[in-house]
Amino acid sequence: MFSESQESIDASFKYLLLSRSARSIALVFVSLAFSLYLNALGYSLIFIGLLYLFIVLFNMFLSLAIGVLGDRIGYSRALLIGEFFPLIGLAGLAVSTNIYVIAFSAIIGGISGTAGGLRGAFSPGMTAFIASNWPDEVSRVHRLARINVVASLSSIIGGFLLISHDYLPRSFGTVGAFRFLFFLSFLILLISLVSLLFLKERRRPRKTSRVMKRESFTYTLRIITANTINGAAIGIAIPLLPLWFELRFHVTVSYVGEIFTIAYAATALGSYLSGRYLNSIHISAVAVSSVTRFFQGLMLILIAFSPFVVLAFALYGLRSGIAGMGAPMRSAISVRGIGNEDYGTASSVQGVATRGSQMTSGLSGYLMDAYFPLPLMIGGLIQISGSFVYYRMIRGWENERKNRWRQE
Repeated sequence: MFSESQESIDASFKYLLLSRSARSIALVFVSLAFSLYLNALGYSLIFIGLLYLFIVLFNMFLSLAIGVLGDRIGYSRALLIGEFFPLIGLAGLAVSTNIYVIAFSAIIGGISGTAGGLRGAFSPGMTAFIASNWPDEVSRVHRLARINVVASLSSIIGGFLLISHDYLPRSFGTVGAFRFLFFLSFLILLISLVSLLFLKERRRPRKTSRVMKRESFTYTLRIITANTINGAAIGIAIPLLPLWFELRFHVTVSYVGEIFTIAYAATALGSYLSGRYLNSIHISAVAVSSVTRFFQGLMLILIAFSPFVVLAFALYGLRSGIAGMGAPMRSAISVRGIGNEDYGTASSVQGVATRGSQMTSGLSGYLMDAYFPLPLMIGGLIQISGSFVYYRMIRGWENERKNRWRQE
């Protein structure tokens, strides 16, 4: 697995693409379906929102543990270990309607976060794996963009799984149809786990620090500051968004699936454009990352007050395309100032901060219950403010680095 040639590492990248494809199909469906499933079982908006809080809390610690482990045993192995948890979670959802089994399965499976086209692209250790194997940032962005395109296109299939729900109840019943699709998602996710067995990886540098080097830590603090704000916005606005569409516009489960399926195609297009036309040393990655995050927040506010489902539909598709454009560059920026022996720990600490801030999802059910536009309106405003903080944090680091070079 280690001491591999660059040719074999490059060749094994196709297995990571296969993994992200299968992972996206499975996890995008379950992320879309989970709040709708609990609603079909009769649970309240407040209960659903609070359950997401515990899901996020568990995944904070899991992300940190896997990242730290990856610095010591290799990121491909860390990816493999991390894949077992959602696999167990999907199995639990498929076999039981007991609320304790459902809650336990959702928590260990990480069935939370965004239901967007990039839901299956990233898992603990993935960014570190890319950063370790491809040191050049342009190459990193290129591969991250390819992953995002594949994940987003595969997410379309996850959306089709949700669309198929309304055609299954005659045979399974409403709840039974969800469970059948959870089982199908389990089988698809198993493909992802098997694919990870074939990844190749560079020899890991020996870990010389107990946690991470000072330079890596100070840069990580900058990323954390910016991403914590964005995570709070995502936590409030996104986890219950499929349910928000269903209840706000009184549409069917399949219609919700159609909305997100088209949005995933937009995310794929955005990621393709980013990798093809924006991935250049002549274009400021920080500016692109900040501007796209600003417009993502603005779209949320416009969706919140849209009087028509078709308009909200179009705005969400536009937001998804914008998200796809910014995601590859933000992923590369997140490890730009990190030492190569600290990729796993740093990316996991960043992930913990982002997931921790998404515990605001516990508020989303209360806000939606009080006034439907509130979760998206508040989430959008926070994301807009976070775009300015992101630009200031990363641009400040770039200026400091340039000043050090001049002094040297």
